[in-house]
Amino acid sequence: MVDGGSGQLSGTCIIFVNHNLLKILHKFRKRCPMTKKQNIQHSDNNQQYNEIEHTLFCDSLENQYKQAKKDGLFEVLKVLELDKKHSDRKLVLAIDYFKKKNGIIEKDAPIDFLTEREKRIVNQDGKFRPDLYCMLLSTKFSEAIQNKSAFIQHSSKYSFGS
Repeated sequence: MVDGGSGQLSGTCIIFVNHNLLKILHKFRKRCPMTKKQNIQHSDNNQQYNEIEHTLFCDSLENQYKQAKKDGLFEVLKVLELDKKHSDRKLVLAIDYFKKKNGIIEKDAPIDFLTEREKRIVNQDGKFRPDLYCMLLSTKFSEAIQNKSAFIQHSSKYSFGS
């Protein structure tokens, strides 16, 4: 599936990756201990409790990083090309940074695609958490594809207008 010596994936592989992207991303989202429904149910609770709960959720998500990397989740982010014209600009900037840095995330990574709470947790106590950043990026990518705020170029199923 890699073109002769160039290190580039062939068109067949891209199509395969496009159709299996959400399956891979959903696999990791299912491992998360808190569902969206649970998150919404807790939104009326004490703010401090919610902050602790969300921090624990992010800690759990961060702990899945090594397995996600081993399973090739982040390779998918490197290979797919977002439709920059029709996709969420903040997410496009973050994915482009991820690709440019070959997945090596540093504290200068774009964080505008994150919620204010996630920004605080990613930069907890002044320490940047690159593993959590990568996991949140992959989660946001999956959600954006599902809610049609991001589109994959050269995909019959996940492109703009499909």
